Amino acid sequence: MKKMCYNIIIAFCFWSILGIALLFNITIISAQSNATMTVGANIIGFRNNYSYEGIGIQVPDFIDLGNVTTDDPVSKEKTIYINNTGSVDIIVTPQLSDSNEGIFNYLFFRSYKQSPDSEKNKYYRIGDYSLNISKPSTGSTVRKAQCYMSLNLTDFNAPISHDLIGHQAEITFWAMPA
Repeated sequence: MKKMCYNIIIAFCFWSILGIALLFNITIISAQSNATMTVGANIIGFRNNYSYEGIGIQVPDFIDLGNVTTDDPVSKEKTIYINNTGSVDIIVTPQLSDSNEGIFNYLFFRSYKQSPDSEKNKYYRIGDYSLNISKPSTGSTVRKAQCYMSLNLTDFNAPISHDLIGHQAEITFWAMPA
């Protein structure tokens, strides 16, 4: 009988401790070398902060930069024409659609072709470059702007195991109200 009372007391204590732990949401944590966490939030009202009405752009479907070799690691500079077909002033920022694309992370843009020491002639890496384009003038449906792009692999140092003929990457031109 004493043994049965002793077992009941132990079971009661175990269930009491477990109940208290559950009541206060105490959990047993095991040590791990890596851990993950999920983050959540309710994002409310931001769509009203920016009006995307009136934004429209046109860019070329394809630009061929030609051959880039170890002896000549900078492509020929290509002119990119971007058309504002909307009704508001915009700022356009080109970015790689796949940020893990190594080679085309070395695309550079500039707005002007002037003397090399001019600040306006400065090259910016893709993602760091933006171009302002005014809205079309009254009676017009488009405002054209241009920038210049080249691929410069001078500082590229990742391994390439074979020639990449026809290597391509997709660029997204993000247009926002200016």
